[in-house]
Amino acid sequence: MTHLSDALRSVLPSESVQDDAESLAAFSVQAVRPACVVTPGTIEELQTVMRVAAEHRAALAPWGGGTQQLIGASPSRLDLVVRTMRLDRVLAHTPDDLTISVEAGMTFGALRAYLRQHGQMLALDPPLPDRATIGGLIATATDGPRRLGYGTLRDVLIGVAVVEIGGRLSRGGGMVVKNVSGFDMMKLYLGSFGTLAVIASANFKLLPLPRAAGTIVCRFAESQQAFAALDELDGTQLAPVAAEYLNRGALSALGYSGVCALALAAEGLPQAVERQMRDMSALARRHGVHSVAQLNGSEAEALWAGIADLSQTAVLAPDEAVVKVSVLPADVADVVVRCEAAAAGAGASVVIDARALSGILYLRVRSITSASLSSMLADLPGVQWVATTLPDTPRWGAPPQGIEVMRRIREEFDPLRLLNPGRFLPGV
Repeated sequence: MTHLSDALRSVLPSESVQDDAESLAAFSVQAVRPACVVTPGTIEELQTVMRVAAEHRAALAPWGGGTQQLIGASPSRLDLVVRTMRLDRVLAHTPDDLTISVEAGMTFGALRAYLRQHGQMLALDPPLPDRATIGGLIATATDGPRRLGYGTLRDVLIGVAVVEIGGRLSRGGGMVVKNVSGFDMMKLYLGSFGTLAVIASANFKLLPLPRAAGTIVCRFAESQQAFAALDELDGTQLAPVAAEYLNRGALSALGYSGVCALALAAEGLPQAVERQMRDMSALARRHGVHSVAQLNGSEAEALWAGIADLSQTAVLAPDEAVVKVSVLPADVADVVVRCEAAAAGAGASVVIDARALSGILYLRVRSITSASLSSMLADLPGVQWVATTLPDTPRWGAPPQGIEVMRRIREEFDPLRLLNPGRFLPGV
């Protein structure tokens, strides 16, 4: 599409547009090569890009840090990749109000470093934070280990600006924590995988950095003991901000040995954190824990960064897949057993990181074939998405109940089907 490149160069700085072979190969989406790559430097330039794309009927894919492009199906068409990396500015920050507005191309790592200077945080903990962008996290509804204590993006996102196909700038929400006027349109873009618009900026409510934090790693000889401890923990007044179940594969990936473990974290006032560490350790001992190790400072930070990265999908081996599963918390133990049995039957290895009290599991399966992966997915409940390069495998779970509404919304926002066509749920 030389005419598309020429049209973009006529309205943008020439260095913003690339159509050389090296750039096109670097920004291929699941081996589908675009005809052009564009990197707008302002939201106004992004609007121009979207207008030109609509005029040329160019199918496009948004690209932030490129860390989650392997999630879902490959595009049915791809003419243009729109990179957001230059949209990386803080637009507004009101420390006293605990709110911030940032452009969508800012990486989470850069935002976290900026907020630390002001004693504040956005408690998301995504994989690969120094590459993952704010827009990409919203588009894929990414979570992190501390969702148990602080919630997900749905709980902290208070406003969004997007550019629709055709170039129109649309806004939802605002810069106030309580905003009850009109429809909650910003939630439409959360987890939409770039099928409704390109996210330009986002507003968040923040929290002060905790005064103290503590982590314990409780290793068990049997998974039943670990889940029994979690069941009791869920019924107490204790309030961990993270409670992760790690199987043998996950422990090995993190540099630990053992059958399984619980990684538990508490944050808050020093005395409260100390009490929670003590009480959670005692609870684990009541359920036959093999060992309890308390981590602090950089050692704890390294552990939680490693746990967050267990679900990364930026780089996958040819025989590897990452699967996100969402079930009731009471069903997590059963899913773990079924997944490990299926992997063993297929001669594969599996790393399991379960946000057990939230019902979210990330399964990293290695040394598996397309047929074995398809068989495993058919037996697993609650499959949300699959990231893999294996051919002829499902990329999404069963369609949700609201699938027809999702299709109608897509038709309203993108009737030409130019935004990430073919990548999301069938027909969406």
